[in-house]
Amino acid sequence: MDIRPFRIFQNLFYLLILLHGLPVSAQTPKKLDSLFNAINSDHAFSGSVLIAENGVPVYERTIGYANFETREPITKNTMFELASVSKQFTAMAIMQLQEKNQLSYSDSLNKYFPDLPYHGITIRHLLNHTSGIPEFLGWDSKRVNTDRINYNSDILTAILKDPQPLSFRPGEQLSYSNTNYVLLALIIEKVSGIGFGDYLKSKIFNPIGMSNTRVYGQRAANPKIKDYAYGHLYDPAKGKFVINDLIAANRYQYYFDGVAGPYGISSTARDLLKWDQALYTDKLISKAGQDSAYQPPLLNNGKPAKLMGLPYGFGWLLMPERKFSGKWYMHTGGYPGYMSIIVRYPEKKKTIILLANVYNVFSIYPLAQAIEGILFDQPFTIPKVMPFKKSIVLSPQQIKMLEGLYSLKISPNVKFNITSEQGQLFAQLTGQPKVEIYPESELETFYTVVAARIKFFKNDGGVVNKLVLFQNGQELEATKEVEN
Repeated sequence: MDIRPFRIFQNLFYLLILLHGLPVSAQTPKKLDSLFNAINSDHAFSGSVLIAENGVPVYERTIGYANFETREPITKNTMFELASVSKQFTAMAIMQLQEKNQLSYSDSLNKYFPDLPYHGITIRHLLNHTSGIPEFLGWDSKRVNTDRINYNSDILTAILKDPQPLSFRPGEQLSYSNTNYVLLALIIEKVSGIGFGDYLKSKIFNPIGMSNTRVYGQRAANPKIKDYAYGHLYDPAKGKFVINDLIAANRYQYYFDGVAGPYGISSTARDLLKWDQALYTDKLISKAGQDSAYQPPLLNNGKPAKLMGLPYGFGWLLMPERKFSGKWYMHTGGYPGYMSIIVRYPEKKKTIILLANVYNVFSIYPLAQAIEGILFDQPFTIPKVMPFKKSIVLSPQQIKMLEGLYSLKISPNVKFNITSEQGQLFAQLTGQPKVEIYPESELETFYTVVAARIKFFKNDGGVVNKLVLFQNGQELEATKEVEN
């Protein structure tokens, strides 16, 4: 019998009890405790939580294990890969150098890399993701050496050797690309004359007391961080959480482990609170200099540049102002095995920090929304935890039948490549890393990295000829290409 629904109902019942009848000051920690107990009813959350008002933690908690296999508990000093939350530190380094007149936001990329065949791109384009430079995370052995760890310089070398065309003219669109922040990290090294990690340590981390923060490649580093949270994913084939390196589709984490700038910084929730508080001061940069990070970018046509409907500043998403919260800024991070988010409400002096070393069982943004609801006494819902499904085993013949290249009906240039390795199915969308999908029947599969599934269809002759992706209430059809 599956008792999970009963546990969730039980926790919701306790949560509702605690939401009423107590003063707001006394309610907040109790409400937050009940929220995390509810989502962790089946050990779906593992990580570090810190919620602060006026720089003082009103709720701080660690849940779960730094290593599920050894059951080493997470502590308040356990360091987590920040994933894309790292971008705000890279942006701050650029902002500092600009304030010292060592570079300018209007500088051409070619000023620093004359041989790059990309023209008309400025540092501001890189910061705002309006450069048009394609994403590097989807690269495979055709573009980089996948048998060793690559670094920022290797990404630059690969671009110089075989440059991909720009996705659009600089400033015409906004398209999130981690390559932008690799190039920014390289510019920081060129201008400062020291390594990226050394710059951040001496100019950002040390001045504000972030003693448990560093540029860190988990696999490349020597020595290793002792109190470190290893990333985990739920593996439906094994029916348990495993370290991310054991998932074949995540092998790019090994060969891109030396890259830093778009990700590659590890920290703790307590250190991130120090970062948050420093942004109220001029310890790192002047107030006027910092304000540039929160300016909505404009496209060449004068219209606002937006990412999923939101302006993107310098390493921050600029959220729509609301009466109860005032201005607020945030950034999330997601990398196989890790999720992170920092949300700042500067006018209300509130901060939400979440670091998790599980990746594919819930979404961190709805969790932050629920915390926000508690902090501001607003309605909220408890985030859904993805069901812990167990996959079935298909025969080699059944797997072979699904393999192939499928063209998206609404955009034929975008393709799904369905492949297999050692009996494991993978789906790869054009320009993206390949991701494992798990069969629940002969023709139905599901993802674990996102809440999505793929269903395959046969024609009258019994041959698989199309697939449909079901995600976020949408159905995207793709037709299988005929092999020559």
